[in-house]
Amino acid sequence: MNDDSELFEPESTPAPKRKTRTRRAAVVVAEAVAELPAEAEPPATFDDLRAAGERFVRERPFAALALAVGMGYLIGRFKR
Repeated sequence: MNDDSELFEPESTPAPKRKTRTRRAAVVVAEAVAELPAEAEPPATFDDLRAAGERFVRERPFAALALAVGMGYLIGRFKR
C-alpha cells in the first residue's frame, strides 16, 4: 500500500476562515405623511392610550405580564 504523501503534509495555504454575517442597515425611505387639517382632532391622545393600557392591565393581569415578558425577550433577541 502506497500512501499519498500530499494527503498527510500540511498545505501551503491555510483553509479559508468562516466569515461572520455582516449587518446591513435598514434602508430608510421617506413616505408622504398626510397632514391633518388644523381643526381636526387626532384619533387618540396620550391620556386615552394610558387609560386603555391601565384598563388592560387591571382586567387581564396575566395577559399583560405575558405580553411584557414576550416583548422583553424579543427586544433582547433583536439587540444581539
